[in-house]
Amino acid sequence: MPPGRAGSHADHVLTMGVEEEFFLLEPDGAVAPKASEVVRRLGGDHRVKPEYMAYQLETTTSVQTGLDRLRRELTELRVIASDAAGLSGTYLVASGAAPFRAGPVDALSEQGRYREVARRFPAATEAGACCGCHVHIGVSDRDLAAAVLTRLRPWLPALLTLTVNSPVSGAGDTGWASYRYPTQLRWPTFRPPGIWPDAERYDNDVRGLIDAGTAIDAAGVHFLGRISARYPTIEIRVADTGLSVDDTVLFAGVTRALVAALIDDIRDGAKVLPPAGRLVSDQLLAAARGASGTGDEAARLLKKITPQLDAMGDTAEIYAGVERLRREGTGAERQRQLFQRYGPTSGFVGALAAETVPVMLFR
Repeated sequence: MPPGRAGSHADHVLTMGVEEEFFLLEPDGAVAPKASEVVRRLGGDHRVKPEYMAYQLETTTSVQTGLDRLRRELTELRVIASDAAGLSGTYLVASGAAPFRAGPVDALSEQGRYREVARRFPAATEAGACCGCHVHIGVSDRDLAAAVLTRLRPWLPALLTLTVNSPVSGAGDTGWASYRYPTQLRWPTFRPPGIWPDAERYDNDVRGLIDAGTAIDAAGVHFLGRISARYPTIEIRVADTGLSVDDTVLFAGVTRALVAALIDDIRDGAKVLPPAGRLVSDQLLAAARGASGTGDEAARLLKKITPQLDAMGDTAEIYAGVERLRREGTGAERQRQLFQRYGPTSGFVGALAAETVPVMLFR
C-alpha cells in the first residue's frame, strides 16, 4: 500500500485497505468447515481465502483512497462470498463470535503454519474462532508508524465501543457487547500497542515475543495496533467484524482520520504522555462489556478528527454513520435485538446472514 497522509500538512490522502473475517454457519447455527470448498467455488479470486479455522473466510480489499469505492468493494466481496457459501449449503455471517458453540469448533484450515500455531497455543485454539475487522492505513515510514501506534493507545477503547458486534455465544446472551474481546485475551500477544519511540524498539519487542515463544513469527503477534508484517501500513485490529458494510466503512473512515490526526500531532511537535497499560486494558474491558457510552466516545473521536475529515471530504459520511449508530444501535445492540426476537433458532442465524448481506444487494 503506498504511503500518504492528510490533515493540515496534506500532500496525499492516506490509503486504506480492509480485511474482514466471517463465519460459515449451517442453517441451524453449527459451524461449517467448508471454507476451502467455498473458495474453490470462487475460481481463484485472491481477495477471498480461508482463515485460521476451516469455518472462517477472510476477504481483503484492494488499496483504496475513497470511502465510496471502499464501500462498493466491501459490498461486492460480501455478495460473492455469500453466493459461494450458499452453493455450499451454508450462511456467511458477520459476527465477532460464533453464536452457537455447535459443530467442530476446533477444525483448523489446511495450512502447516496454522497447525504449528494450534500446537503452540492449544487453549486459544480450543476456544474456537473469533472474527475481526482489520483496517490498514498506508504509512511507509516505520519510525512514524511506531510513534503513531504509541499515540493510538488511548483511542483504542473508543474504536472498540463503536465496533462491538458479538453479544451472543453458546446460544445465549453473554452479557458482553464484544465477547470476542475477552475470548481473544487467551492469545498472549493480544494487547494494546507498546510505547515505542521508533521502529527499532518496535522490532526489538516483536523479536523478544517470538524468542520467548509467545508468537511463532511477526505475523502471529496480535497487537491491537501493529506495523504490518506484509505491507507498508499500520494495521488496526481492535474491532469486531462489522455486522454491516456501513459499520465497516465507518470504522475505516474514522480510523484513517484518527491516524492522520496523530501524524499531524507528531509533525506539529505536540507532547503526549502515553497512558499506562493497565488503564488502557481496563478501558478496553469496559468497552467490550458495553459500559462505555457510544455517544460520548463518538463525540470525543469526532472532536479529534473533524479537521482531518474535512481535509479528506469525509465529514458528512462519517457524521451520518455516527448518527446511524446513535439511532439504530451498534452491531452488538442490533444483534441482541435479533436474538431477543428469534432466540437460539435458525431464524436468528438467517437474520444475521441477512444483516451481513441484505437481500437487496444480491441482484
